[in-house]
Amino acid sequence: MTTPETPAGTSAPADVASAFERGLQRGDNPQVAGADGPASTTLDSRWLGTWRRPGSARRAPCRVCGHTFRLDDTVYLRHAEDGRLADVTHHLRNLPCSGEAPEASGPPDPGAQAAFFHGVDDTDPRPDTLHTVRLMPDDPVLGRPGRRNACFVCTHTFRLFETVVVCPCSPEAPGCRKAVHQDPARGLGCFEQWRSELTVKQCPMNFRTLRRE
Repeated sequence: MTTPETPAGTSAPADVASAFERGLQRGDNPQVAGADGPASTTLDSRWLGTWRRPGSARRAPCRVCGHTFRLDDTVYLRHAEDGRLADVTHHLRNLPCSGEAPEASGPPDPGAQAAFFHGVDDTDPRPDTLHTVRLMPDDPVLGRPGRRNACFVCTHTFRLFETVVVCPCSPEAPGCRKAVHQDPARGLGCFEQWRSELTVKQCPMNFRTLRRE
């Protein structure tokens, strides 16, 4: 029989079980320390790859913005009473999903950011050989919080103001709105990586057989 002080499935008091679980997390990723609050995403972070929220069978992106977690993303951790990791949300200025105000100035204005990137692209246009497109607010490639679109190479969701190649099989004359990252400044050269392999025989979006010269 369990008691209010003893969690089901263990004979240890709740505080001991919680401390043990948090200790396991410190062992996996010492910089997190098994505590609630901000943490940086590293290769050892549970939420980077296979972490799932309690009761869910799916890989868990941020429950607020729907974006995947990437290396170096600052996140906000919340733990259950038993010490298990219960929730991970982004804790960035441009993704203030934690609700804990990462910076006193608040999130940036998307309109002002869009104007800035329009100015950058007009002043220093990118080479047109790859037919890259910058993702501006309301671009359908971004998807929406409950249904984000992701790059088929790196599997990460597309974020605002990243550059992508739309319709990677035919970027010079797009036949669909599917996309793949091509943003070397952010370490996302996914399109060139995919294209350089030259092993793809079918469109990764609709599996149509491709013709190559």
